[in-house]
Amino acid sequence: MERLKQAQASLVTTYSLYNVASEQKLPPIDADDTHTLKALLDVIQKREAIAYVQKIKKSIPTEVTELKRLLADVMLLLDGVDIKALKAKSKIAANAD
Repeated sequence: MERLKQAQASLVTTYSLYNVASEQKLPPIDADDTHTLKALLDVIQKREAIAYVQKIKKSIPTEVTELKRLLADVMLLLDGVDIKALKAKSKIAANAD
């Protein structure tokens, strides 16, 4: 549960930074609602794709990569999956061989 709270706090902070740097502001974030987070991730990915197609990469805030990572992490945590814990277990198992 602590990991979820930390991830949500990081998400909200990065989201705020993204919103400040973005030309088009996004609505307030609800870090507890998976459906809202998924829709938000979709919007961010579409904006990024449009910017690349239109070759206006400077309009993509630098926080976009971190924001997408944090959105995915929080969504997984809300679904009960801790990807960091799984990676750590996998690394330990690989080292045991």
